[in-house]
Amino acid sequence: MTARNRTNPLTTTGAIVVLLGAAACQSSAPPYRGRVDPIALSDYPQIVVTRPLDDLLGFSRPDVTPATESEPMRVVAPVRSMQDGYTRVQYQFEFFDERGRPLSQSGWRYKSITPRQQVFLDGRALSTEAKDWRLSIRQAG
Repeated sequence: MTARNRTNPLTTTGAIVVLLGAAACQSSAPPYRGRVDPIALSDYPQIVVTRPLDDLLGFSRPDVTPATESEPMRVVAPVRSMQDGYTRVQYQFEFFDERGRPLSQSGWRYKSITPRQQVFLDGRALSTEAKDWRLSIRQAG
């Protein structure tokens, strides 16, 4: 009696799957490129608000105290709820150097705004090198 060389059907199927998977990973397609932002950095708003807050909040002129040799920049932004219900937000200040490079972030903070009332969002840079700022506001869950 002669021994036959038999392969297990599961082993054969597994080998084919591995080979096909390896072939699929070898792609000659180039990576995706980032798109150019149509808004120039100098035109980017200093107060950025996500929807639907853009219709629910009103802003007055922020009070900006520039940095000195011993004190970092401070920004106080007045914001008022324009609706009859409570508005719950998270906000974060970002600070930039004279070339527009990020220096620090305040971290996200929570604020509940009473209907039709004004509150003041306060942020301080961590460095005296801060020359510019941005306030980002999003809806809190």
